Amino acid sequence: MDNQRKHLRHVILHCFKKGNGAKDTADEIYTVYGSVLRLLRTVRNWFKRFRAGNFELKDEDRSGRPTTMDTDLIKAMLAENPRYSVREIVDATNIPRTTVHNHLIRVGYVNLCEVLGSTLIGGNQPYEPRLYVRFASPGT
Repeated sequence: MDNQRKHLRHVILHCFKKGNGAKDTADEIYTVYGSVLRLLRTVRNWFKRFRAGNFELKDEDRSGRPTTMDTDLIKAMLAENPRYSVREIVDATNIPRTTVHNHLIRVGYVNLCEVLGSTLIGGNQPYEPRLYVRFASPGT
């Protein structure tokens, strides 16, 4: 969970415990932080959880295919050959291209062409397949 969302959730919980209403809380957050997308609906949803006795600020698990399976599969492929392109991973696993890209970023890889810029690859020429490299080992 990113820091801004976590902070806003703490602010909403604080206002709930002070006895503020959802509308007052949303107005207070808007005054301090400015425009936040769907703020009133978000505050109402969190207040509903708090009234039910659920004070956990982390996101609940969602239904669907677990992302860890995709991540583990991609990690295993890259352990086998760290120079696989996104297209090769997609072809081998049947995981959508954007999902592969997001998982590569999440496990610490970056798109080399995005880092170096287009000057090293000849101007505006398309670069495919994308080459991802790991600059630093992630915490996992």
